[in-house]
Amino acid sequence: MDYYPSRMRPGPASPRRRPRCYVGVTLALLLAACGQPATLPDDPATRPANAPGVSHSAGPGSGDRGLGGSHTTAGAATPGEVQDPRQPKAVQHDFGVIPHGEARTHDYVIDTAQLTGGPFVPLRAQLDCACGRATLHLRDADGNERAVDGSPLAHNAPQAGEQLIARVVIDTRTKDPEDLPVATSRGYIVLQPVDDLTGYRRVNWPFHVRFGIDCPVVVKPFAAIDFASVPQCESPELPLRLRGDDNHPDTEFRNVASNNPEIEARLAPSDTPGETRLFVRCRPGAPGNARAILAIETNMPNGYRVHIGVTWKVVPDLVATPMDKLSFRAHLERPQTAQESSSQYLLVADHDRRRNAEFAVHEVVDAAGRDGSEHFEIRFEPVPGRPRYRRVLARYLGGLQAGFRGTLRLTADGSDGPFLDLALVMFPKK
Repeated sequence: MDYYPSRMRPGPASPRRRPRCYVGVTLALLLAACGQPATLPDDPATRPANAPGVSHSAGPGSGDRGLGGSHTTAGAATPGEVQDPRQPKAVQHDFGVIPHGEARTHDYVIDTAQLTGGPFVPLRAQLDCACGRATLHLRDADGNERAVDGSPLAHNAPQAGEQLIARVVIDTRTKDPEDLPVATSRGYIVLQPVDDLTGYRRVNWPFHVRFGIDCPVVVKPFAAIDFASVPQCESPELPLRLRGDDNHPDTEFRNVASNNPEIEARLAPSDTPGETRLFVRCRPGAPGNARAILAIETNMPNGYRVHIGVTWKVVPDLVATPMDKLSFRAHLERPQTAQESSSQYLLVADHDRRRNAEFAVHEVVDAAGRDGSEHFEIRFEPVPGRPRYRRVLARYLGGLQAGFRGTLRLTADGSDGPFLDLALVMFPKK
């Protein structure tokens, strides 16, 4: 018997495994001397590779381990192997092709009595599909349901007359408006024995969901919009083309609405028959990541609306990368050489194209607001291939009795700003 858990098992060269093999051989010799059958224990480490019942793919990283990471995986047995009660087969359902904009629901009935080591408490369900959601419920004989709260307590295990239901909802409204071929999404249900206080004996019961998506419209050149980084001073616009697919050639696109005021959209006729143009403009607000959903009405009898996702990140006009802090070490008693200060720099950028990309030093002050410009040389260099960026370099000129911690304030357009503040920190080198 292998006494080591799988994630703690020593490797082939570990000294902890060799003595066990020697003990097995010694035991066999003693039994043979006493006239008993000299049969070695059924140890995978000593068993021949071609012995019956040996799975050659049972090593680490092989087999269907589902999505459960370090937990015990519930998967189907391979042909020719005996089904392990702690390795349940995946339950499956095929939704077929779902029209875009519609949702589908299916309930899996999970019989935990098939597993050894129970009773089991259902904890949660996971699904790898972004448009899918999986929840767990316990249903009694009258059809009443109670939700699973995820705690491994005995009262959350299925009681007499109750069934464990894994409810999977596929909502295609959250997907981009495009056709998707039928494919399999995978998930698993986490089950824990009632008497397992550590969670080490958890079982993952896998389930598979097959579906495709049929979208009645075609959105070009892409089905979602990402403005990437948008400076506050800019207002970029991107065009899209809309039309019905081959089965809906007479589709008309009417009103368009955005759920975020920073995104404006308008429809316009196209020179191509049967096609409509969509113009989407971003008017950035406060810095940070943002998203919006565009909803476009159509003339389809089922009231279908096209939903297009929009994402962007608002950045200030003046930015410093990789951070707005310049720190270094220097000897206090002498100025730094050019070689010593060559790595003391960061990049700054002005995204406002109404100004040139040049920066100037407005002031250098310490934490108390005292002028410290005489102790530092600040200069700027262009960055090849990035015309809106400048490299700002700092060199210590001497004259300080201790380290320095203050602010380097840069201006992009004279004494009236705008300004970019950088933290300037110098530590004394010993």
